[in-house]
Amino acid sequence: MERAGLMNCLELTIPPLPQLVTIGHSFWDPGQQHLSRSFNLYDMLFVMKGTLYMTEDEVPFEITAGSLLVLEPNRLHVGHRPCEEETEIYWLHLAHPAPVRTMDSGQIPWSTPFTKGSNLDVTPHRQVMYIPKFTSLHTTSIVPFLQRMMELHLSLSPATSLPLQGQLAGLLTELQSAMRLQYTPRSRILCDQTITYLEEHITRPFDAKHMEETLHFHVDYLSRCLKKYTGLSPLQYLHELQMSKAKSLLENTSLPVSEIGVLIGIENANYFIRLFRKKLGMTPGQYRSTRLGRT
Repeated sequence: MERAGLMNCLELTIPPLPQLVTIGHSFWDPGQQHLSRSFNLYDMLFVMKGTLYMTEDEVPFEITAGSLLVLEPNRLHVGHRPCEEETEIYWLHLAHPAPVRTMDSGQIPWSTPFTKGSNLDVTPHRQVMYIPKFTSLHTTSIVPFLQRMMELHLSLSPATSLPLQGQLAGLLTELQSAMRLQYTPRSRILCDQTITYLEEHITRPFDAKHMEETLHFHVDYLSRCLKKYTGLSPLQYLHELQMSKAKSLLENTSLPVSEIGVLIGIENANYFIRLFRKKLGMTPGQYRSTRLGRT
């Protein structure tokens, strides 16, 4: 028997985002039992009160009050036991391809950057999102989304269909955020916070004391957390961010090299050129010529 609170989650490819097919809110009397079926939709079950007993492909679940179970497409779902008390549930049917994989949320590479789109792309780059498979919830943050979705679904029209899908996106975002905070090791969270800090301060010289004051942890500990997941120190990671931004500016603008250095937070042009050559094996000018097809 699986238990609520496990750290398994489903990895879904986006775009597109999951699309809501229907939503319901029910009170099941004692003795009621979920039917047996298999269909090509996700079935998200939020239990607010009581206990719902479900089996998915011979794996049984007891969904207690304040818990969520996500039943996956094209798997056999059956209620293996009737409710023993009045049970309140919200249920959502979502259309989306089957999960890429199931994984422990502690292993999710939250800080791994995706390829960003450019003006040359004609299709979106592949990204992923995560939702918990079976977990307990802080219902105070979830119920407002469900209630608003019910209201919009009951008055479905051209005016409400887009807000309804927007509420679904908000609900999925809330679930992913809650899962990340609840189950992700503190070292991973601090790694991500350090990366966010460096991204937000890319144009200023690295200041260990300022980073400590901002994140409220000693720089040595923050450095260990960052290195654990990226293999880089804060200064090394900052240089990676700066060089990535410099490459984009060299490719997409005609700004002088010295001005690009200032824009990425390196005012000393000679230092910028030396650092760029160390990372890329060529000077910024050579890189720009290569990318523009000149020799």
